[in-house]
Amino acid sequence: MLSSKRIKALEGIALLDPKFHCAGVVGEFISLYIQTEVMARKIQNYYRIDKSKTDLDKIQIQVLKASLKHFSLSFNEPDVNLIFKGGEGLVGEKSARQLRNGYLHSLSPSDKDEIINKAPRYIAIMKKFLLVYKKQ
Repeated sequence: MLSSKRIKALEGIALLDPKFHCAGVVGEFISLYIQTEVMARKIQNYYRIDKSKTDLDKIQIQVLKASLKHFSLSFNEPDVNLIFKGGEGLVGEKSARQLRNGYLHSLSPSDKDEIINKAPRYIAIMKKFLLVYKKQ
């Protein structure tokens, strides 16, 4: 279980909004991904502290899944993959993380198109993830 202090910190992340949504669906997607990644990294860091691990401060999908389990936070495993899977990814099958990276690091037109096409689904999943700490 997460302590009340940790829950309060996670609540703070959920309330942050980079306000990129004024740039349309792509901006909303980017804003939510940033918040979601910050939340995931914070949960992983709490797990690493509890387990006395000193891994790098970056999203590692297996560590994230272990972190969610450690804190009894319920989130659909395929959705964790849809949001946080790393690597390059294939066009039409990219995770939110892969799309964010492809678009922000190289302004990839195909990634932008995929963001637009997948935005409703990914945005809904990311919004659910931002509330994961409430499900313990």
